[in-house]
Amino acid sequence: MIVDVHTHVGEAEHYGSRFHEGEEHGATPADSAMATTLDDHWLTMQSVDYAIVVGFKTQLLDCDVPNDYVAGYVNRHPEKLVGFMSIDPCQPDAVEELERCVRDLGLRGIKMSPVYQGFDPQAKAAHAVYEAAQRHGLPILLHQATCYNRIAPLRFARPLNFDEIATCYPDLTLIFAHLGYPWEQETLHVVRKHPHLFTDISFACSRPWTFYNTLVYYAEWGVLDKLLFGSDYPAAATPEETMRMLRSVNDLVDGTGLPRIPSEEIEAIIHRDSLRLLGVNQP
Repeated sequence: MIVDVHTHVGEAEHYGSRFHEGEEHGATPADSAMATTLDDHWLTMQSVDYAIVVGFKTQLLDCDVPNDYVAGYVNRHPEKLVGFMSIDPCQPDAVEELERCVRDLGLRGIKMSPVYQGFDPQAKAAHAVYEAAQRHGLPILLHQATCYNRIAPLRFARPLNFDEIATCYPDLTLIFAHLGYPWEQETLHVVRKHPHLFTDISFACSRPWTFYNTLVYYAEWGVLDKLLFGSDYPAAATPEETMRMLRSVNDLVDGTGLPRIPSEEIEAIIHRDSLRLLGVNQP
């Protein structure tokens, strides 16, 4: 079984002008990187057994891939796709929107991002979302990593921000996207500590040397089982490209005395039953 835990849908019109702040510093233009047609997304997901599809909502950056848009798409392919709503705690109706998405849309998880949405992870409004998510058994996929956007507050992006939150909500499942880069070791120790915390490899494997070293850290600490397969399509790579990058991670150290990541561990990441780990029933 192959589960891609991190894929996006959305059209260029869903991404507002503030989302582009900072693109001159080498980032891919945001709308072209994030936008994809639903048909292209569906064709790309044929290489996996299941795919989580996330929305994207941020008042700070004037972006909104509507939750109804995500639900409408996944309901066309219920045998393969799992829909995650996007909830922005900065919006006054955040908890009401969460309840609506569960009741009316059948979405089964949440996408949030303190850095892109501009909220302190310890804010009262954020805690209201965590409490509702735990009550409904909804996992939260967090962009808890850096970003290029000039007006997004990086201090909210560090994975360590969620250590105490995980303690407060012991039954809440959290997934840090992108190995929490550039705080990969910080991510390791937070997910190692809490049984319901995981991290996905999406985007991170496109930086081969950093990715290799991160896998070595996880192997040394015995927590490779906390890594979930994800592509971040279309922003980063397709699932097939992500698998290829993961399987080639040892190429960097061929002919050296540096440690290799066991091939069986690499395959275990690709074939992990992530839906079961996240408490999400298969479609």
